[in-house]
Amino acid sequence: MSSPPTTEPGSATEPGWAPTGRTVAAVCAVGILVVGQLYVVLPVLNRLAADWDTSKSAATWTTTAFGLAYGAGFLVTGPLSDRWGRRPVIVGGLLATVVSSLLVAAAPGLVTGLSARILQGLTASFFAPAAFAYLAERIAPDRRIFALTCLTSSFLGAGVVAQVLAQLVGNAWGWHAIFVAGAVVFALSAVLLRVVLQPPNSVRDAAVTTEGGFADVARTVFVPFVILLRQSRLALLYLSCLAILGSFVGIYTGIQLAPPDGVGSGNAALLALRASAIPAMVAVPLLAGRLGVIAPAARLITALAAAAAAAAITAVPLGGVWVAMWLFVFVTAIAVAAPAAVQAIAAQAGEARGTATALYTFALFVGASAGPQLANLVSRHGYSAVALTIAALAALGAALAVASTRVVVREAATAPSGVGVGEATAG
Repeated sequence: MSSPPTTEPGSATEPGWAPTGRTVAAVCAVGILVVGQLYVVLPVLNRLAADWDTSKSAATWTTTAFGLAYGAGFLVTGPLSDRWGRRPVIVGGLLATVVSSLLVAAAPGLVTGLSARILQGLTASFFAPAAFAYLAERIAPDRRIFALTCLTSSFLGAGVVAQVLAQLVGNAWGWHAIFVAGAVVFALSAVLLRVVLQPPNSVRDAAVTTEGGFADVARTVFVPFVILLRQSRLALLYLSCLAILGSFVGIYTGIQLAPPDGVGSGNAALLALRASAIPAMVAVPLLAGRLGVIAPAARLITALAAAAAAAAITAVPLGGVWVAMWLFVFVTAIAVAAPAAVQAIAAQAGEARGTATALYTFALFVGASAGPQLANLVSRHGYSAVALTIAALAALGAALAVASTRVVVREAATAPSGVGVGEATAG
């Protein structure tokens, strides 16, 4: 087995940090495309249901199927990016997603459509864990919070931008065109990131030889998860992450299935409501420096609590402007919560950043997969029921984050001298 390079990130023999501007811009643009695949079906649920001769409720499973496969894929792709390098995993995943997107476009019915969406979720899952780890390793420390906030904001922004674009494309050329156009842009994105991302040059992101048997690969993939999840604080933080995208996707699904009072079911009204949250995605990264002075756990707790309050307030039937205003607050809070969660988790993860961010993104998209079904379950009772259910989910996430801080205090107080206290109190 060949020996990896011996230089460490930031050492005198390693080249300088990656250029922040073009790296963050390219990675975030591709992030919007990748994560946007979760949401692109929401504006065209009626068209899917009609073409596939099924119900709109059944068509919502196209979102859940993608999200579950996407989240499950992180459990493998995160550790593999630790093993094989960030750039090869990102570029290879994008090329594979070209094929899976075309298969979705060609699907003639619900069963084949769900199968293609599962495959698309698996191929798309190569991007997020490796992208998080790349930015955490290759962006200068003083700009790292900004970079990570931009990436998480791009993931959340995808929920709004992708719906707006999908609605425009779907209305003009049909739902098939959404996935054909996506395949073309995935191919261009693979070329872009192959050029922009730097090749491996350190122990952390060097491509490692793939020699070894199945047992060696299995240990590489799964053992780090067990080690991370044995830490009580991390386990609670991961559970709280279920509420971040779970509430985000859930409330937008509810808007599609049961539009709020004062918001018509027409395309223009729903498009305006979706677009009203876009400024929040721009504002949060610009505030990253100021937000960074607040401890990640405190930011996470406050943001999820604010999201819960905003979601509950949208249940009050005071018209479309009222809903749009508080939906903006809700989206802003979620955009703050997501980077806070990954920073709190990274502080506890040690050297296993790829694996830790894989679990983080897995939790995000398990929540995102459950959100549509949760909204679907209560949407028959109207939008107010959806909004209050989503508020309860966000409040539960805040409570789990609070519990994680209390576990830290207890573990720090009871840990033997010199054992685990540093891990328990980090971040």
